[in-house]
Amino acid sequence: MEYHRISFIHDDTEYTFVKAMSSELTGYALISACRAEVTIYMRENNLKGRYILTGMAKV
Repeated sequence: MEYHRISFIHDDTEYTFVKAMSSELTGYALISACRAEVTIYMRENNLKGRYILTGMAKV
């Protein structure tokens, strides 16, 4: 497992969170997993609408 910091913008506000993800994910699979985590984060925090994925980094 690796920890990744994921950042996104929703309604002109930037959100950042850290999530543990499989170290075997690379390329498109890693980006898809990050987008899925953003969707989950938005649902849990009652954020609705579109977002822009702005960053992802291993921490």
